[in-house]
Amino acid sequence: MYAALDKKGTLTYAQDAVEKENYFCSHCSQPVKLIVNETSCFFRHISREHNTVNERLIHQQGKVLIATVLEKYLSAKIEVEYFLPQIQQRPDIFINRHLAIEYQCAKIDVKTLSDRVAGYWQERIKNVWILGGNYLDIKVRREHLKFISYSQELGYYLLMLDSQQRRFIIYYQIKLVGPFSKIISQRQVFNYHELGKIFTFQPQINPVKSVMMNNFLIQKIRRQNDSKSQQVKMDFYSQHQMTVEQYLAERIFKPQPPIYQHPLWQIACGQTRTLLKQPLLNQRPLKKPPQK
Repeated sequence: MYAALDKKGTLTYAQDAVEKENYFCSHCSQPVKLIVNETSCFFRHISREHNTVNERLIHQQGKVLIATVLEKYLSAKIEVEYFLPQIQQRPDIFINRHLAIEYQCAKIDVKTLSDRVAGYWQERIKNVWILGGNYLDIKVRREHLKFISYSQELGYYLLMLDSQQRRFIIYYQIKLVGPFSKIISQRQVFNYHELGKIFTFQPQINPVKSVMMNNFLIQKIRRQNDSKSQQVKMDFYSQHQMTVEQYLAERIFKPQPPIYQHPLWQIACGQTRTLLKQPLLNQRPLKKPPQK
């Protein structure tokens, strides 16, 4: 590949890259290496074996950093990898024997996440998940949504930690906007010398505009030919004797919570409001967050 992202998320061409800097694939966010030879320069993914070792190092650095920050700013008992025999789980950080913090760097599926969250609640242990490693990204993506949490102050939010750069990131006020459920959010970054501010952070909420349909969006819907989209279109026409494009032509899409499985244009045309599996939203005693 001839371009990659630098640590600031800026797309950099190989011919302009600096050899000692860190770069990441713009498609999968995995680390890449700058290769320079006599005839050309390009980026190449780092080997899987190297990645495995690097992932372990990133995870270990993150646990140490989290524990260090908590010990510095909280008057609490902090334990690392304390084993819970009743549920056969070992949280990365355990605070006062009632709050577990997981620093999740490796990819896991939603069933594994659900099982681990359920295990903690079986023991009445609150749990907080911080993403890093393979989940670290410059924006919120679909794969992150299973880790969504909710609070009145932050709205729907995610926590990330870049243990190598020693930066903590809060993505908050996460919403779906427009007919294709584009994920947007606000972001606050805390560098190492600012980590104490995490505990007193008061977010400034920026208003999110609704999206009005236009010809570009209508044409994009018209080109949706996957089986689900086709079924929605046929069902809608059968019931209303008009196309979804005609129905949506002047529609305004208000921002929605990031909890829906199907794109908002399909929901507007009668598709069931199927919810994503997001186990952290079901934690007790958390009240069910707003769905509209």
